[in-house]
Amino acid sequence: MKKQRRVNFRQKVILFLKTNPWLRIVLFISSLILISSLVVYAIERNTNEGFISFFDSLWWTIVTISTVGYGDRLPHTLSGRIIAIATIFVGMGIMGTVTGRIASFLMERQMKEEKGLLDFSKMRGHFVICGWKREMHLVLYDVLKSNPDFSPLDVVLINKAPVDELNMLRSDPLLEGLKYVYGDFVEEIDIVRAGVKGASRILVMADYLTAGDLQQIDSKTVMAVMNIKNLNKRAYVCAELLDTKFEKYLKLSHCDEILLSRSFSRSMLSSASSGSGLAHVVHSLLSGDSGTAISTVAIPHTFVGRTFQEFKSHMYTRQNALLIGLLENTGNILKRKRQALRTAQKNPDISKLIPELQSVKNIRSNDPVLNPQRDYVIKKSSRGIILVNTESLSS
Repeated sequence: MKKQRRVNFRQKVILFLKTNPWLRIVLFISSLILISSLVVYAIERNTNEGFISFFDSLWWTIVTISTVGYGDRLPHTLSGRIIAIATIFVGMGIMGTVTGRIASFLMERQMKEEKGLLDFSKMRGHFVICGWKREMHLVLYDVLKSNPDFSPLDVVLINKAPVDELNMLRSDPLLEGLKYVYGDFVEEIDIVRAGVKGASRILVMADYLTAGDLQQIDSKTVMAVMNIKNLNKRAYVCAELLDTKFEKYLKLSHCDEILLSRSFSRSMLSSASSGSGLAHVVHSLLSGDSGTAISTVAIPHTFVGRTFQEFKSHMYTRQNALLIGLLENTGNILKRKRQALRTAQKNPDISKLIPELQSVKNIRSNDPVLNPQRDYVIKKSSRGIILVNTESLSS
């Protein structure tokens, strides 16, 4: 039995060394340095003042094998010089091998990076963007502008965009450091390489490169969100839909924010056709071009349970911002439902328990409450919807 264990252990060691070439090189160099140092020290220590201690011999071996050759210590005996000559030639070979492997590693990594084959599964707290759009660089400009906490180094794209378009994106100095994974964001193996398990924010766009009609594009979006939420329930996931009939499937998948882009465009077109000028108002508020922008702001915990009017007065006095509403159940919708469920279960009144549990089921993520009554009570996990000067917003 002991013999069998020794054989198994030996086989595991051999297999580990075969699959780790860098470890073999390190072990070989370490063994060579140790043996050379011991031999030279044993030969020179009694006749050479430069080799008084083993550390002197170790220093000489490292300097010699790395082909630096300071010349501060030299072997005097014939045997020591023969060892020195052998160490120099072996060192030249080792340095060539190590340099070649490093160059090969860097070249291989660069090729993988260009082809989108690198693995970012160990990244944490980053932003994953699934899909591709026309004028993708402009989309990324706006995404980064709206998310100042993220830089291009924190963004991972996953799509199957043409190489020339990707190269144009990479050459943009404003997007330097952008990471890319070539793959289908519906496939679990590809989104894992993009690091969705550790991402804090994920955007799934209606993919311009997906062949087929609107239903196929939206079906892909829904499948992607389902896979992503299965892998990472903590991430904030926003998805774009082209057809409103798929919205219910995203809600069932606990998607935190849903953008109905075609429906929004139709609303703006119909508003423009009526001559109301509302389309210009919405564009101005979203872009901030007029000096005023619409935004959301975190509500201090001291205002939770207090009235809308109290927080409105606070925002106007302290930040010169106009509070126009509240955004309730913000953040990760699964987390909000768990919190509401725990609160409901603490109710000792059984007659009220079932209605409260039903209300937990009907919680809507990022539910806007516009222009509420003055005495409307601010709830937990809410944000304020404000109109603010863009200069104060940027500061």
